[in-house]
Amino acid sequence: MEINKIHIDNFKSLVDFNLINPNPFSVFVGANGAGKSNLFEALEFLNFTYTFTNNLENFNDSNKIDNLFGGYKNFINFNRYNHLLSISIKSENINISFRRNPYDIPVTNKIVGSGGTRPANLESRVKKEPIIKEYNQFVENFSRIFINTKEEKKININSDEKLNFNCDNLELVLERILKNEIIALEIKEWLGLFRPGFDKIEVVNNQLSDTKSILFYEKGYTIPFNKKLISDGTYNILCLLTAIYQSDEPQFICIEEPENGLNPYVIKEFVHFFREQCKVKGHYIWLNSHSQTLVNQLTIEEIVVLNKEDGITKPKQFSGKNMHGLSLDEAWLTNVLGGGIPW
Repeated sequence: MEINKIHIDNFKSLVDFNLINPNPFSVFVGANGAGKSNLFEALEFLNFTYTFTNNLENFNDSNKIDNLFGGYKNFINFNRYNHLLSISIKSENINISFRRNPYDIPVTNKIVGSGGTRPANLESRVKKEPIIKEYNQFVENFSRIFINTKEEKKININSDEKLNFNCDNLELVLERILKNEIIALEIKEWLGLFRPGFDKIEVVNNQLSDTKSILFYEKGYTIPFNKKLISDGTYNILCLLTAIYQSDEPQFICIEEPENGLNPYVIKEFVHFFREQCKVKGHYIWLNSHSQTLVNQLTIEEIVVLNKEDGITKPKQFSGKNMHGLSLDEAWLTNVLGGGIPW
C-alpha cells in the first residue's frame, strides 16, 4: 500500500485532519494532549469497522463498535456533535472509508477499487491482486500497540496470530514465530545487539497450569530468567521485535511510545530497524513519541508534528524542507518546527 491521503473529520480532536502522501515510516510528535493517540485510535476505529462486521448498515453492529471505544459521545468531537463523522484511507488502488451522521444511522462502510464501489463482504469486493494486498495490509494486518499500558484493551486476542494492544499475549505469538529458523536467528541477532550478555530465548509450556513462559538465557548463567525477572526494557524489546516479525505480509503497525524503558543506543537502532523493515517488507510503521533521541535519528520526511489549536489537532508535514544543518530534535524542541515547548 502506498497511501496518498488520510482524512479524519470529527473524531475527538481530529477535525478536517489530513495527511498527504505520508511516509511509510512516520513518527508523530507534539506536546502532551496534542492528539497523537487520537490519530492512532481513529485508524483503529476504522479498522474495527472492517474487521468485526461484514456490512455496517445495521444500527446494532455500529453500536457494538461504539461501545469498544467508550460510546459514541466519548469519541465524537464534543463541539461538533451534529456534524458527520468520517475517516478514510486513500491509495492509488483503494479507498477504505467510513461515514455516519451523529444519530447513528445510516452508516456507510465501503471500499472503492478499480472496479468501483463494492459491498463490505471481502469475497465480492476484492477481485484484483493490488486491492487484495492493500485491503489485507490495513484490515487483516493492522495493529495498534502500547506495551504494558494501563489503558484498557478493546478486545482480547487470545491467539498466536498477532499481538494484543498491550502485548499480553506475547508468549503465544513469540512461540509461533520462533519456529521459523530464519526469523529466530534474526531475533537472536537483534537481541544480541540490544542486550549485553544475551545467549538465547525460548518459550516453554507449563503443563500444570496450561500456560506458556518466556525463558531468557544470559551468558554466565546456567538458570534462565523468566518474564518476571527480565528488565522492562528487555521485555519491551521482545514486544517490538515480535510485532514486526509477527507477519511476513505487509503490515500497518501503530506503536505508542516505543522508547519506553529503552536506552538511547537501542532507540537509535530501532529507528534504523523500523525504517529498513518498511523498505524491505512494505510495512507502514507509525510511531508516536516524546523521545528527543528518537527524533534526532529521523529524516525530514519521517517526522509529523501535531499541534492543538483551539482544541483541534493540526498536522505539519515537512517533506523537502531544508533544515540547513539543524538537527530535527533541536528544531522540534526549540519550536522551529512547532509542537515542542508549549509556550
